[in-house]
Amino acid sequence: MNYIILGPQGSGKGTQAEFLAKKYSLDHFDAGRALRQIAMLDTSLGRKVHEIIIVKKELVPSLILEEVLRVRLADLPREQGIVFDGVPRNVEQAEYFVEIMREFGRKIDRVFFIEISEEDSVKRISKRFSCEKCKEPVILENENQNFICPKCGGKLKQRADDTKEGVEKRLKIYAEQTLPVIEFFEKMNLVSKINGEQTEEKVFEEIMKAL
Repeated sequence: MNYIILGPQGSGKGTQAEFLAKKYSLDHFDAGRALRQIAMLDTSLGRKVHEIIIVKKELVPSLILEEVLRVRLADLPREQGIVFDGVPRNVEQAEYFVEIMREFGRKIDRVFFIEISEEDSVKRISKRFSCEKCKEPVILENENQNFICPKCGGKLKQRADDTKEGVEKRLKIYAEQTLPVIEFFEKMNLVSKINGEQTEEKVFEEIMKAL
């Protein structure tokens, strides 16, 4: 089983990928998390990735993601299924995803497209923070909440690309570059569209029905 989950920022891709990974013992390939970790490194590549995804809030060049994908696939047994979270992000990446999977004796079985409105995306992401101390994600439901982690009392911070301005720029890139990926996979009859504007449990139920 090799699945892809796509959708705009805040659509719950990561949560649904975790649900699938747990249910079917799949490897969870979260490219965004991997790239953010690289961006924190004081290396030539780390500084380059930081400039692209944090400062400019743009997509990394496909060559970087391709290298990460090849390394990950080489480390996994062929029988180990994977759920790809939020990638590929443009048609060029989609094309080499298909090709690289074939090289490793794999195929993409299903692409889940979680749909939410732009307004809902901005609303969800702008509430997302994390604790500097324990690293736990925290959702601030109202503007009057303090910026203290309810778990450990640490200070909450927001990713640079999770501000309203950052989310709107990412959504523009998503519309221009990632939506065509859905059309690419639709031509291969691989896409299942999922209503993301419901509870996490209901979204997962819909994914299970699609399977």
